[in-house]
Amino acid sequence: MFILQIAIPKPLSNYFDYLPPVGVDIEQLKPGMRLKVPFGNINYVGMLVNITNNSNCPNNKLKSVIKIIDSTPILSVDDLELMKWAANYYHYYIGEVITTALPSALNQGLPAKIKPLLGWKLAYDVQLDNLPKNAVKQRAILHLLQQYPQGLTQTLINSSLPKATSSLKTLQEKGWITKVLIDIIPNKTLAKSSHLQLNQAQNKAVNQVCSNLHQFYPVLLDGVTGSGKTEVYLQIIQKVLDQGKQALILVPEINLTPQTVNRFEQRFAIPIATWHFKLSKSERLHTWLSARDGLTSIIIGTRSAIWIPLANPGIFIVDEEHDLSYKQQFKFRYSARDIAVVRSKLANVPILLGSATPSLDSLHNANCKRYLYFNLPERAGTAIHPTYHIVDMRLQPPREILSRPLMKAIKQRLTAKQQILLFINRRGYASTLTCYKCGWVAFCQHCDARLTYHDSYKILQCHHCGITQQLYIKCPECKYTKLYLLGQGTERIEEYLRIQFSYANILRIDSDNTSRKNSIEKIFEKIRSGEVDILIGTQMLAKGHHFPNVTLVGVINVDSGLYGSDFRSTERMAQLLIQVSGRAGRANDPGEVIIQTYHPEHPLLAKLIQQGYPAFAQAALKERYIAAFPPYTYLALLRAESIDKPPLEFLEHAKLSAHKCDDVQLWGPVISPMEKRADWYRAQLLLQALQRKHLHDFISRWLPTLPASNNKKVRWSLDIDPQDLF
Repeated sequence: MFILQIAIPKPLSNYFDYLPPVGVDIEQLKPGMRLKVPFGNINYVGMLVNITNNSNCPNNKLKSVIKIIDSTPILSVDDLELMKWAANYYHYYIGEVITTALPSALNQGLPAKIKPLLGWKLAYDVQLDNLPKNAVKQRAILHLLQQYPQGLTQTLINSSLPKATSSLKTLQEKGWITKVLIDIIPNKTLAKSSHLQLNQAQNKAVNQVCSNLHQFYPVLLDGVTGSGKTEVYLQIIQKVLDQGKQALILVPEINLTPQTVNRFEQRFAIPIATWHFKLSKSERLHTWLSARDGLTSIIIGTRSAIWIPLANPGIFIVDEEHDLSYKQQFKFRYSARDIAVVRSKLANVPILLGSATPSLDSLHNANCKRYLYFNLPERAGTAIHPTYHIVDMRLQPPREILSRPLMKAIKQRLTAKQQILLFINRRGYASTLTCYKCGWVAFCQHCDARLTYHDSYKILQCHHCGITQQLYIKCPECKYTKLYLLGQGTERIEEYLRIQFSYANILRIDSDNTSRKNSIEKIFEKIRSGEVDILIGTQMLAKGHHFPNVTLVGVINVDSGLYGSDFRSTERMAQLLIQVSGRAGRANDPGEVIIQTYHPEHPLLAKLIQQGYPAFAQAALKERYIAAFPPYTYLALLRAESIDKPPLEFLEHAKLSAHKCDDVQLWGPVISPMEKRADWYRAQLLLQALQRKHLHDFISRWLPTLPASNNKKVRWSLDIDPQDLF
């Protein structure tokens, strides 16, 4: 008697046993195939994980599989092993881990077959001069299709040129474009660039990795901003491609994907696949299957791309490995960076973790010789490191938004026709609306947070639950009509600069004005073409962008990261500061960074500025060791939420249900730093251990004693290796 062990996409930790379909040869069934099975009163698409000869359930109680969906496995043995490892390590439901790893089309039971995508291509070599001057959208479409002679999918056209459907029909009626089925992922027609000359440090990294392409070879590539890490990636990938293998590259943000793809397209004359949430369901399936079948050799994507199967993996690369966006913060809380390391080990191939500001976790692994360490200490070409200046805001006039030294530097750069980048990690106009008479402050009714005023929409908004409301005309407590806006965000800085420098072209970049499709790419093109004099933005400007004309970076407020409630606050502050500072002086002109702070004497800030990120990191690691924080200990966080009150009673019960274990400490429970969010009251219980094995053994015994996580009164989740304690 053969028993099929199947993972069901439900919040249940175990597999479920089924009988094979009647009349089906067991040889037809292999792990990694999808099967339609009855579960309760509903039929689900499950994944066959194992075939065995016995079951804990009596055979007469077992149900039979309804339908075999796949004729061959859609997942390899290594893919399944990776998902089993992830479910075990993160103590999460195997069925939902598999659901996370698959495109939605496959979770819905659609065929795992590559289907041509509907697109458009030029009917002939169109001369754009023949178009009327007012046919702006048609001209843009034709120019776009000239770059993709094999055609471009409808979705990709719409992502580049919103609302293009009517113009496409007009061009088709004119006979200038025609519909086409696209079998491969579209690539631009570009003159392929040659390899750049490597310096000694780059050359050492490339040679060492290329000499170890046939084994697990974990590398931390620590390169200052502008040091040429991407060129190192490109030359290693070329060696991987020469061996007929594939490369998977992770980037932290979707906004980085277009420029990364463009750089790769300029180098490699092969199809390059991208993976991010803006792709359509059919495009995601197409990319997933193309990579699995070996039709695509280079895949570039954000966090969830780590699950894309590869026919012949050759290398994994995680760019900006320190970035918090690699950790999923809801439901299945996995780290794509850590999954990538495990996956490369299973595949027995190298992995590169690259960053100008490596995480303390990765530096610790390098210190312990778990990772090979390569350092790129100098900028590529003639670019030099920027100089830093700290401005003590206590010595500046009260309520001064921008200090006098920063204003003077801005004027000098404008005169020299150079670009300025001003960084403030807070969008909106003002962070607080208050009444000076009675002290009332505008708080969100659904969260334990103040409402932020957005002048561009004339609204108050909560940046945690997203609710918006109209601006108060008078104080709801004392009816006083003079309310005050305190603090500053990107909008207020923009307003102030437009008054001070009316002749300058000023551009604000934050999530409020970059939400439209393709808007960020157009903004960056404006910056690179020199149309912008002053950039004002949030952390989306700090990540990997190359602005050769920026010579001055002003950091408006660095203090929020110096005294945060999370022990990782200073690490995040240092990484963000170095990353945004790295936008200055990347070409021939020297760069300058001016940092405004009310705490210039902070020891870690002083070490960061005077001695650089490596010295800061080693000092921070010493602090972590003394305090017994990661990476010297291991954490898990049990988060709980209740609609009525903080679920401290639930967490106290969870703590009491834990069997005494000297190797694991339980801290709390305590109310979360933000007690209420989106009408849910929150609390948490922290688990800490000196050894990872002790922590996971304890959790494995402890979790079955907790009630179901979908309890109507209390909902909870477990976060392994939490990256924030918020």
